[in-house]
Amino acid sequence: MKERRRKARSGTIELGLRDERVNLGDHIAYFWEKPSEFEEAVHFLLAGHRRGEHLVLFGHDEANEKVLEILKRKGVDPQTLKGRGQLSVLGGGSTGDGMLGIIGATFQKAIDAGAGCIRLLGNIGWGRQDWPDDLDILAFEAKVTGAAKQFPSIVMCMYDVGSLSGHVMVHGAYETHPLTFNGNLLRENPFYVGVDDYLARLKSSDDSLTPGF
Repeated sequence: MKERRRKARSGTIELGLRDERVNLGDHIAYFWEKPSEFEEAVHFLLAGHRRGEHLVLFGHDEANEKVLEILKRKGVDPQTLKGRGQLSVLGGGSTGDGMLGIIGATFQKAIDAGAGCIRLLGNIGWGRQDWPDDLDILAFEAKVTGAAKQFPSIVMCMYDVGSLSGHVMVHGAYETHPLTFNGNLLRENPFYVGVDDYLARLKSSDDSLTPGF
């Protein structure tokens, strides 16, 4: 754990949060409870904006709207960024693989347009209408780790500690993200499960999230 913590600190790219630095391909779970913590996460995108990176906002409508409003308050006009091809806003979909395909296509389009780095800030619609069921989203989150490494990208997924279930927190946040940001620190996640092992366990769970999963 200490070794990976040093690697995170010596990363080449500013995270935008608490002077932490990351590397391309990193997939991070960001835990928040207070509105101020939600707002702080948007500095991840602001750092990318300062660096001229392509920004991707992915999530349910309520969260996306909150993020866009915070960007406006911070002096960044989302409509201008969209018009310049510097910001993509993506909603959910009916399947995890479908969402992953859309994200991949968005990343590739940004790279084709000259982007050297892509930042995705995600707020998944767990239990929301028009989003996949929890099992499908869990598989999606696991696959994002591998997908992030295929592109010059950094992915940070936000987890609302106060509203999400324990199963989602354990299986969705801790077991699918190699890094976590919590308590104002970026850390290696000792609970992370490799993609192949995770998907095999998910497949054998008989379509139910049980304590034995």
